[in-house]
Amino acid sequence: MKEINKNIIMEKNRIFTVSEYNKSVYGEKIRNYSGKYLREWNPKRSKLAAAIIKGLKEIPLNKNTNVLYLGASTGTTVSHISDICYNGRIFAVEFAYDPFVKLYNLAKIRSNIFPILDDANMPEKYRFFVDKVNFIYQDIAQRNQVDIFNKNADLFTCAKYAMLILKLKSISSRKNERFILNNAIRNIKNFKIMEIIDLRPYDSNNYLVYIDR
Repeated sequence: MKEINKNIIMEKNRIFTVSEYNKSVYGEKIRNYSGKYLREWNPKRSKLAAAIIKGLKEIPLNKNTNVLYLGASTGTTVSHISDICYNGRIFAVEFAYDPFVKLYNLAKIRSNIFPILDDANMPEKYRFFVDKVNFIYQDIAQRNQVDIFNKNADLFTCAKYAMLILKLKSISSRKNERFILNNAIRNIKNFKIMEIIDLRPYDSNNYLVYIDR
């Protein structure tokens, strides 16, 4: 086993988070580990897991990190970030009601997840609920996904690091992939590009971009 950080473990081509919880969130395998549990992190269900397996160099998450998660869906990746940032708070924004119900039920079990049913296009509506985030993670399938990120980053200036999943087919289904990617990156404001990870073969036409201020 290889320790990526204190709460992320690699074993060959598999990745796990060390967890206090012995309860599956999305059907993942769980096993005992030094008085705690290892939850297998499925790279086909989580783009962050895929990026780590593909060699993501920097993971600016620790036990005290506060995270603003945009596009939280049912909470698959949120649950693993909850394992890693167990003393922090994950403010998980989701607009669609059906996945939010599952996210809300997850938050009833995990005290460090704060679900927000709202539109990430309008961060001013939830800004007073979100407190001192260090890190923004966004996974939103909308054409204006970079604009959404910029709006949130401009409002939550305390966030020094971010990861943005660029979903190229959601931006345009006609233009060349490289053109869409380069244009999207150019439109990210006030951050430096640190890493770009092509998520294939786990996820096609999607890239994880790690950025910091």
